[in-house]
Amino acid sequence: MISKKNIVISLLLISSAKLHSEVNFVSYGWELFERVTDSRTNSLANANIAYPIAVTGAPLLNPALSNIYNNKIGITHQSRIAGMINSEFIGFNKSLPDSNWVSISLLYEGVSNIPDTRSVLLDWGADGVFGTFDVGEGNGVIDEGERLDINKIGYFSQNQFGLYGAISRPYRKWQVGLGVKLLFHTIDNHYGLGAGINIGAYRAFKNFHIGVVLNNSPSSGLIWDDGNIELSPGSLSVGMHHLISLEKYNLKINPIYKTNFLISDRTIDSKLLFNEIPFELFGALEVIYKRKIFFRFGLFQSGSLSAGLGLNFRNISIDYSFIIDNSIKGLDNNHLITVGLSSDWIKEKVFN
Repeated sequence: MISKKNIVISLLLISSAKLHSEVNFVSYGWELFERVTDSRTNSLANANIAYPIAVTGAPLLNPALSNIYNNKIGITHQSRIAGMINSEFIGFNKSLPDSNWVSISLLYEGVSNIPDTRSVLLDWGADGVFGTFDVGEGNGVIDEGERLDINKIGYFSQNQFGLYGAISRPYRKWQVGLGVKLLFHTIDNHYGLGAGINIGAYRAFKNFHIGVVLNNSPSSGLIWDDGNIELSPGSLSVGMHHLISLEKYNLKINPIYKTNFLISDRTIDSKLLFNEIPFELFGALEVIYKRKIFFRFGLFQSGSLSAGLGLNFRNISIDYSFIIDNSIKGLDNNHLITVGLSSDWIKEKVFN
């Protein structure tokens, strides 16, 4: 569990380092908590911030949804780009002494065999001889007469480890939640430590639900081993969900929507509201048959499509999703599967 001591230490490190380091505001750094999730959330295009479902990835999107108890431990593995990027996600609930619980998520993403080409260029100028200081020597550009030495290509890896804890409480017909995230990021021989906070709220109006989340509030910070700090400004997410129940056919239809309002720079996929405010739209639909079989479809702002299938039983659930990447990058076509095992069933099998 995330201790108050670790949270305070991380925040104090960020505050004290500001006095001695260069501070940069960036629009990246915390994608681990956005990319790595469970299959059900992924197949719903990460739009379910107002959808009260017992799934391990929901509190990552909206900490207010951590009040929905899920007795299953969710385990997810994902491999992308021919196995170059691998991620793992484990989510579960932990009981608290005050008859409540906290949602805990463990996240990992690693990228291996990244080429390091900094030493490949033999930047010796037009004469091809080092130390003559002729035109072009040491300018970092491949000039006529220069060449590349492929034997000098090196390789390094990038790894991110995340810990996320979310808890929520009722407040005036709303459920208000707090999510705390800790990050350990390594790139080759360098490393960074970070901490951030998400604040979320959720409210139900019969079959209509609203969710609001302030991500990276007021900002999330990452301190690198050289003392430099990267701050990621916050964003606002607003979502809706409406339940359509067809009892005659044992069907439940759940359309959901989410809009992200970006406080800082727009992304490559975002649109502009009033020609000033960057925003992103996400939508999804989940159809449930007899509370056992789930069909899911989603649409990301980038244009990528998601589809998924789920089976839910008493002690085990299996969820599968597939992403068809239509974005400019075109790199995220991948499969994702999550297996959920009942914690009570595990205890029974282990101790008996």
